[in-house]
Amino acid sequence: MVRGEVFMDVKLMHRQGASIREIARRTGLSRVTVRRILSRVVPKAYGPRSPRPGKLEAYVGHLETALALKPEVRATVLYEQIAGLGYGGHYEAVKRWVRGRRREETARRRACVRFESGPGVEAQIDWKGPARGLLQHDAAVAVYFFRFVLAWSRRRWTLVVPSLKLAPTLAGLRWALEQAGGVPQRLVCDNPKTLVLRPKPHLVLHPAFADCCRHYGVEPAPAWPYSPQRKGKIERSFQDLEQAGVLDRTYESLGELQAAVTACDEQHAGRLHGTIGERPGERFERERAALADLPAVAFDPRVPELRKVFSDCCVSYGAAFYSVPYRLVGSKVVVKADPLGDGIEIFAAAELIARHTRVPKGQTSLIEEHVAALRRPRVDRLPQRGSTTAPVGAAPAAPRPRSVVPWPRTLDVTQRPIEEYLVATGGAL
Repeated sequence: MVRGEVFMDVKLMHRQGASIREIARRTGLSRVTVRRILSRVVPKAYGPRSPRPGKLEAYVGHLETALALKPEVRATVLYEQIAGLGYGGHYEAVKRWVRGRRREETARRRACVRFESGPGVEAQIDWKGPARGLLQHDAAVAVYFFRFVLAWSRRRWTLVVPSLKLAPTLAGLRWALEQAGGVPQRLVCDNPKTLVLRPKPHLVLHPAFADCCRHYGVEPAPAWPYSPQRKGKIERSFQDLEQAGVLDRTYESLGELQAAVTACDEQHAGRLHGTIGERPGERFERERAALADLPAVAFDPRVPELRKVFSDCCVSYGAAFYSVPYRLVGSKVVVKADPLGDGIEIFAAAELIARHTRVPKGQTSLIEEHVAALRRPRVDRLPQRGSTTAPVGAAPAAPRPRSVVPWPRTLDVTQRPIEEYLVATGGAL
């Protein structure tokens, strides 16, 4: 095949006066070829060859079905399957085909179309942590950062929480909605086990999380697994905590750490955003009107936990002990702890029976009025026996007062003569 540049060279040398023999010597072509080139006006065009069906074409349908049923199947297994069906080609062809299909599938999963939601339509939540060494009193304490971002305005709020358990997460969501002053239509989140029991396509939400979303009227929309781009507006937003140096110092308390995180959010609200070209704080003022109103009653994020009352009138919670009225010994009560504070409330059915402040592990929080009646002498606490002959439906009779016979201080002993004893004993003493 003579390339286009060779054609032009032969034409140029011929115009310069070179003979056919000389041109053949310089280019390495035969004189017949040189004459053929000189007789043409334009070089011959060579197009792509039409593809010819290979040996693997007849088995592509089987391979696609096998990959759809089991995406992680090895190429060697697929080769053995189609070889049993009559495939006579080489294994390398099967391997190249499988590699190409998996490359396309990876690209399909990673590919996304950037989109912007309208005002008040969507919010995204995410977490970062654990972060240790931030508290001066105990460097081993781990803290987490819960973040809530409105998708349209990019306005965000961050809360320091002690853990990623269900109660702190729901408390953080309630706090963020109160900070925003309204409720968006949709809430996009990841798939933590505390909120999502089973991810898409067979989505099952935690009942408490579903109740919280239903209470506020927001649609929960967990992202598909392994698709962080669905939460792109919040996925990498935590980098500002490191860039601002919030994680590079220590704090005296959680309140001081929360103040530093809030200051970082306020700086972000007043800084020009590179994507939307506006300041999130100013844009949020326009989005606020598009948010739905908050319900009149805030959602209770505390998770009720059932506990049995021990004989010492206490229940165990968090490796500490909290007292309840002694009349509940042996029964079961419900404990609700504030996930963001130190308050603990204990209920018997729907009745609030005790309020405590959280104490360290191994210690006891005792309310004196719960056990005051037990500090009397035990004889005064014995039940009084009442009448058992009262008619049915009648009020129980008042217990009869106990008659106490005083023990005499002196005893009168009758003195008898010794002769009477001798007679009684037959004369023998």
